[in-house]
Amino acid sequence: MRHIVTLSLLSAVAIAGCGSTPEPVAPEVIIAAPVQTCAPVSALQKVVIPAETKIQYAITQIENPPYAPIESKVKQVRVVKPAEVIYVDSEGRQALDICERDQIEIGPIGPGAGELVPDVEG
Repeated sequence: MRHIVTLSLLSAVAIAGCGSTPEPVAPEVIIAAPVQTCAPVSALQKVVIPAETKIQYAITQIENPPYAPIESKVKQVRVVKPAEVIYVDSEGRQALDICERDQIEIGPIGPGAGELVPDVEG
């Protein structure tokens, strides 16, 4: 008999506990208006950083007995770092987040590193 009373009390407590648990309330979500973080091209200045080059001389010598050897000396200008286009803001800092990025030329331009370029100095 004592087991029946204990079981009935436990059942009553379990049923009362389930009935008094409040349902969880979903938190209120506030959606903020989108904020434009990119800079328009019209507010930026285009800057072209020239390529870094080095000058090398290629010397070829062909033996030509009994005459003097035939020698050829060619000046070569090789690109070490290609030219680059960047955009800067009014404070002179490089702008990385540009709105119309797909409509502008940005990044390395011209011959790549290791390529030969014509000697413009003569």
